[in-house]
This record gives sequence, structure tokens and C-alpha cells, in this order.
Amino acid sequence: MNFTANDISQWIKNRKSTFVNGLKEGSQIDDTVIEQLLENASWAPSHGLVQAWQLKVFAGEGVKRFFEVQQAIYKAITPADQFMDFKYKAYLEKWKRVSHIVTVIAQRDPHKRFPAQEDLVSVACAVQNMYLSLESLGIAGYLSTGAICYSQEMRDFLGLQEEDIPVGFFVLGEPDPAFQRPPRTRIPANEKTEWIRK
Repeated sequence: MNFTANDISQWIKNRKSTFVNGLKEGSQIDDTVIEQLLENASWAPSHGLVQAWQLKVFAGEGVKRFFEVQQAIYKAITPADQFMDFKYKAYLEKWKRVSHIVTVIAQRDPHKRFPAQEDLVSVACAVQNMYLSLESLGIAGYLSTGAICYSQEMRDFLGLQEEDIPVGFFVLGEPDPAFQRPPRTRIPANEKTEWIRK
């Protein structure tokens, strides 16, 4: 199968995050589709084939349980003056539109052959592979990050080791055909590039 440079450019530019409000209520993705997504993730670049990604998949009732844990952690770690009741309640509504959640973890190479940031960069590439796979698989989603993701409470829930780094939660569902996506833009590459010729 041959792709032109323009094909690849358009595929990359069409990569998108679809948040929960853009997912179809009652989303159900077959596990075999998720397995294909994860297989694509596993072909990310990896120095020395460390392959530092560790993935935990929540499906079925596990999705609801995951959001219940997120809700409890939000309540536990949020200062009273920053607590938002609508956000707290929203956690238990999200599962209705979510089919699977893939927790993405950078697992430190036990032999520590390379700097830790190389493990993290490799896992970020695995995330991009998943993003680039969504449209071809007919599914949608986004990488959720933030204070809950990086909390000790979430680390305990996921059973992480001391040097493991939680990267994010890939929240997945079927795209809602009625969802209207706002236009996307990027700063032109030449505005963020310096050429050094000598």
C-alpha cells in the first residue's frame, strides 16, 4: 500500500481529540478494535526496544468503577475553595458515553540503560500512534491528564511501582454524528523553527 506525502500530512493534520461530549451515548466498541489500537501503539519508536509503555484497559463495568474512583479522588485532593459540585457530579455521567479507558503508564526500564526521559518520550509516541489510529478504526477519544491522573491515590489504585509515571487516560467511545467540532488551528512551523546552516 502506497501513500503520498500529502496523504500522510492530511492524516496527521486530521488527528483530533474528541472529548466526552462528542462521544455517542451508549458507546460500545468491540474489544478486538481496542486490541488493534493497542497493537498499533506497540509499534512506537523505542531506544534499545525498552518498550516502556504499560497499558491497563477498563471496559464494561470497569469504566463506571474508574469514574467512581476519579470522583472520589477529586473530592479527596481538591481544596474546599476550588471544589466544583458540577464537576464532581459529572464524573458519574461520563461513563454513559465511554466504552473503554486505556491508562497509559511509562514503566521505567529495570536495567536503566537509558535516561528516564527516553522512556517517557517513547510512551508519548505510543499515544500518538493511538491518536492516529482512531479515525481508521471508526472510534474517537482523547488523552485525559491532570492532578487526579498524577495523584498518589490514583497511583495506588493502578498499583504503580515507585518509578512508574502515569502519562494519561485514553478515554474512548463511538463518535456522536451530531457533534459539531470547532475548527482547529496551529501556529505555522516556520514561526517555531530556527535554521542553523553553519
